[in-house]
Amino acid sequence: MTKDKAFRLGAVLLAAVGTIFATVFFILNCFNTSKSKFYNGYFLFILLIMIATTVYLLRFLLLDKKWSYPRVFVVLALGWSISMQLVMPPISGVDEVSHYYGAYHCSNILLGMKDHDFETERQEEWGRWIQGTTYFEMRAEDYILLPTVDITFPYQYQVLADGNWFHCPEEAKQLVPCYEYPARARRYLVSGAGMAIARLLGFGFAGTIFMGRMMNSLLLIFMGWFCLKIIPVGKLQIVSFALFPTILQLCSSYSYDNMSILFSLLLLTMCLYYSQDHVKLHAWDIIIIAICMAMLIPNKTVYALFGVWFFMIPIKKWWKDVGLSKKWYEYGILAVVLAGIIVVGKKLVTKYYWAVYSQIFWKWDGSIEQDDTMTSYTWYYFKDHIPETLKFAWNGIKVDFWYNIKHVIGAEIGHVRLNATVPVACTVLLLICLIVGIVINKGKRIKPWQYVILGLGLLLCLVAVFIGCLVRFTPVEGSERIQISYRYLIPIYMCLSVALGTDAKENKKALALIYIQNIVLIFAMCGTLYFLLHLRDGQPVPEILKLVGIS
Repeated sequence: MTKDKAFRLGAVLLAAVGTIFATVFFILNCFNTSKSKFYNGYFLFILLIMIATTVYLLRFLLLDKKWSYPRVFVVLALGWSISMQLVMPPISGVDEVSHYYGAYHCSNILLGMKDHDFETERQEEWGRWIQGTTYFEMRAEDYILLPTVDITFPYQYQVLADGNWFHCPEEAKQLVPCYEYPARARRYLVSGAGMAIARLLGFGFAGTIFMGRMMNSLLLIFMGWFCLKIIPVGKLQIVSFALFPTILQLCSSYSYDNMSILFSLLLLTMCLYYSQDHVKLHAWDIIIIAICMAMLIPNKTVYALFGVWFFMIPIKKWWKDVGLSKKWYEYGILAVVLAGIIVVGKKLVTKYYWAVYSQIFWKWDGSIEQDDTMTSYTWYYFKDHIPETLKFAWNGIKVDFWYNIKHVIGAEIGHVRLNATVPVACTVLLLICLIVGIVINKGKRIKPWQYVILGLGLLLCLVAVFIGCLVRFTPVEGSERIQISYRYLIPIYMCLSVALGTDAKENKKALALIYIQNIVLIFAMCGTLYFLLHLRDGQPVPEILKLVGIS
């Protein structure tokens, strides 16, 4: 038997194992003849997606058909995003209740609906949101049914499957007040637009709540496709990392973490793209890079430190392509951009200096719980006890290293009260696929001096994240160590993985790794689904579900 025949036989066997396992799993655990056809159809759709993505990739392996990273990514990301949305339904993500209200409030703004009863008496606080008095409006169905899908596994599946998807009864369209304080609407422009479209089309509760999440998934698909089109290195790593369960879940939820992840990737992509010798620079390219940075600021300001990657573009290219262009409009745009940088920079320094100083270098006095006895987390204590504080920080980093790695992949997806997990074996295999892809996919990498600039940006961001965690979060296990929130590290790990990649074109080794990851995702999704289906074994049905006739 030749190597080629053995390779094809192995691919077929893997497909058979994955699809047969998934089919048997769904028959034994998901399908229920006592439930409605919509309930069983809900799970059947997940199974069909698993089979379809496997067959799609198997065709390329067996028939030696030409393939491309962007096209394969779009198909896989679309399929697995929908699958993740169905396995991890709405309000199962981190802080997703507040994210949902924020997105709904944003959809109100896009639909021209105003908030009510702001502060109007005191001039100095005019227009301020008053808790318990100010409110925005929601459709009655959306407001009433939301608690029925808030961490109510496994009954969430029945509520959504049997719910209103494409039609909302007239009486359910009545507007009711919601006094929940919404987060900043600009963070939810994408998901808010999806909800606004669904409401305009008359979708019911299930259709509307999924439409908002679907728009976030479409942003992942579009951003991934665009980056794969133009980035010179790391295409395999983009596909591998974007299909990690944690990334799929965050980008299939209402969380604005997807904005931080995707625009960090876009910023790196643009800087690497413009650094190529054959790409001609223009003055307005600075504006494009600035927009990428500006999109990071409202979500997680710390990622704006990635702006140092701008210097991965050789300065001599700017001089050759723009400085020596002898085109008046290039000089005019450059002058306006530089003037804008000076004005904005001065405003940021003068207006936000004290806010930054007090929140980072003194003590963060916000809504997140903090242990006031931990004085070692003040800037002044650090200056007087540098060795002790650094040792304390290093111990925390060592303990949390594997914790953060496995959580970035999928060791914990969804709400902390849910603790949904991907099987450890799947987590390890997905990590191996990523590392093997970096090693065996031979080709040219970025220049050594560009790695220095990349590392500087990553290091600055990592230090800023760590300082932020020191002053914001109460450590796990008392004061023994500080735990960095793994979600803050996702853009760092993702950009590092992509930058370590090569410019290798599409090849069989890369496709085989993507195929293996697809098979692993089948087992990962089934494992997570099994956990969720048995989450309330031996417990009574939540009282709130009586609203929809489940008892």
